Amino acid sequence: MIDFRYHLVSIIAVFLSLALGLVVGASALRGPLVDQLKETSNRLKNNNETLRRQKDAVGQVNTYNNQVLDAAAGQVVSGRLKDESVVFVEAPGADDQMRAQTADMVSKAGARISGYVTLQSKYLDPNQQATLSELTDRLKPAGLTFSADATSSERTASELAWVLVTKQAARSGQEDPAAGQVLSGFKASGFLTYSGQPATRATLAVVIAPAAASSDKNADDENKALGALPLALYTYGEGAVVAGDPDSATEGGMIKALRDDDDVKGHVATVDTADVPAGRLTAVLALAAAKQGKAGAYGIGSKVDGALPTPIPTPTPTTTKKK
Repeated sequence: MIDFRYHLVSIIAVFLSLALGLVVGASALRGPLVDQLKETSNRLKNNNETLRRQKDAVGQVNTYNNQVLDAAAGQVVSGRLKDESVVFVEAPGADDQMRAQTADMVSKAGARISGYVTLQSKYLDPNQQATLSELTDRLKPAGLTFSADATSSERTASELAWVLVTKQAARSGQEDPAAGQVLSGFKASGFLTYSGQPATRATLAVVIAPAAASSDKNADDENKALGALPLALYTYGEGAVVAGDPDSATEGGMIKALRDDDDVKGHVATVDTADVPAGRLTAVLALAAAKQGKAGAYGIGSKVDGALPTPIPTPTPTTTKKK
């Protein structure tokens, strides 16, 4: 008769057999398995080292390219914006360094910079739109009229554009008291700040897009409000370019929204690589092309027309005085 002691001994024997099998199996496989793991680890380490060297090499080449472009850009753009004037407008969240570097490139092209206008976050605040609309109507200069179907954002954009740019070169560079009052009113209410003399009116405009695409639920409304400004600057001036980084050309970005807007195509130029010297050079060429009535999408993002305007605008000839 089989009793409990028999079952217990059988169970112990089974576990001992399993344990013995594991020990024997592990011992037999330990050498080949460890060697294989070591080989895989070394291979991955070597691959990682190769990728690191390649990354460093690419970084060095990019740095070299940027240094060469920075050094040569002055000669490349020289004269392309001769006798022109440019106003810079920064959207909320724009990169100040991008604006400064783009302005430097514009200056090398021979243009006068009338001033810098920086829109504050309050400009896009949904809770401030009624106040902004009332302020726009109160500050409206006598010579400005709004389209009957213009939205609140479009009215504000038109008013700002009217005081910042002009199609008449003879008016550029002259201080306009009415324009100064409008800018002072928006500044006093906290919707923008400015430096230089933007009320002297420029002929061309550069808008610096926000540095990051918006993921906010109000992103569409914000981009519509922002997009109204370069379109108004084109309407009242001789050309407008919106410059940003590659992120600005992705979903939620200002440049992406402009490129998707049929009302903007062919009127406002966009450059989505202004975070590097090549893109800033392209922004200058885009300004020169805009002056000639050509506006395209340039850079590396979606819906681009190419890397830069084609044909490349030629520099304004330098007149020599007869002796």
